[in-house]
Amino acid sequence: MNSFGLSVLPSGRATTTAAMTLFALALPIFFITANVRHIANSDWVYGYNWWRNGIPERSGFDTPELDRAASQIIDYFNNDEELLDVRVNFRGSDVSLYNHREVLHMRDVKGLMTGTFAVSLWTGVFLLVVGVGGAVLLGHRFWGLLYRAASWSALGSLVLIGILCVAVLIDFNFVFTRFHFLSFANDLWMLDPRTDNLIIMFPQRSFFEATLLIAVMTAIEFAGLVVGAKVLSNRYGGRR
Repeated sequence: MNSFGLSVLPSGRATTTAAMTLFALALPIFFITANVRHIANSDWVYGYNWWRNGIPERSGFDTPELDRAASQIIDYFNNDEELLDVRVNFRGSDVSLYNHREVLHMRDVKGLMTGTFAVSLWTGVFLLVVGVGGAVLLGHRFWGLLYRAASWSALGSLVLIGILCVAVLIDFNFVFTRFHFLSFANDLWMLDPRTDNLIIMFPQRSFFEATLLIAVMTAIEFAGLVVGAKVLSNRYGGRR
């Protein structure tokens, strides 16, 4: 039997190493995409944005109508509709909030969100399978491996997140622009902040703060995982 307890597999050590390496690489992908999904689907994030950036005053729509719009956007990210038609009350009439260019851009945004949600789901499934499988097949040995994988993943991820945060703090406009050039194959995202409701409702500062929030959430999640894995390793890892 090899040191990982996989006597049924001739290459058990290599298999375990590969699985835990992939586990470590998948962790930041899962945390970040899951946090993006959480923020995109959280009413409180939209409400904070309305307050923080003075959106009712800038847009001319009161908070209940903005909340109504946010609910429709969240539904859109999670349904099968191709095009978004946000309806709000304006001077006693139900009107479409976004123009044709904004609607087409939101279609692109939905495609990006759909991909992000799918990555979150499947990396989560992978992590669960490796975690449960490792605990069953390796027994007490798994907790030490989990701690090491989580620690290395956290270290590498936090270094990269730190670099990103520094770049964001130095010149968020550059990061924001580069992200859009890389994520979208057209210029529909180039909207007029004087006339286009989409950019009026979601100014650049809202994305700046959302980016920092994702970074903080990811750091906290990594810290919780590493501490939890260390506790489990200390408690169960030494058993024979």
